[in-house]
Formats: sequence, C-alpha cells, structure tokens
Amino acid sequence: MDRPTALLRQLLILELIQAHIARELVRVKAQMREEGLHIIERQDVGMDIRIEFRIGDHYDEAVFMRKMLEAEAANRAKRTGMISR
Repeated sequence: MDRPTALLRQLLILELIQAHIARELVRVKAQMREEGLHIIERQDVGMDIRIEFRIGDHYDEAVFMRKMLEAEAANRAKRTGMISR
C-alpha cells in the first residue's frame, strides 16, 4: 500500500492537472470561436468519432480513429505522470 502522504500528493497533483485541462478547454473553444469553427454534429460510432463542422461558409467532416485518440491521450497522461502504465 502507498503511504498516505503519497496518495494525498497524487490527489493534489491530479486536481491541479484537472484545473489546467479545464483552462485549456476554455482556450481551445475560444480559439475555435475566433476562427469561426463550429461543430455541426458529432457521432461516436464504434471505432471512430465523426465530426461534421463548419468554418465560415465551408462545411466539411473529419473522422478520427478512437484507438489512435486513446493511444495519444494515454501517452500524454503517462508523460505527465497521471497514469503509471
């Protein structure tokens, strides 16, 4: 079992990371507004996430592979020490 202080430290660090993530979400959404990027529809379907979007008068769509996004997120979390895998 981890020392109680180690678990408390981990909790505090994760709370700070969560606050950073919340600020980053606000920043990204503000940048999307500035660039006129609007999500029309998002579909989480099986292995993919499909997003239909609009930039100004131009409509388009993008498909992101869920496994690739999960791997990138896990890699970033591992580098920051959020997960130990």
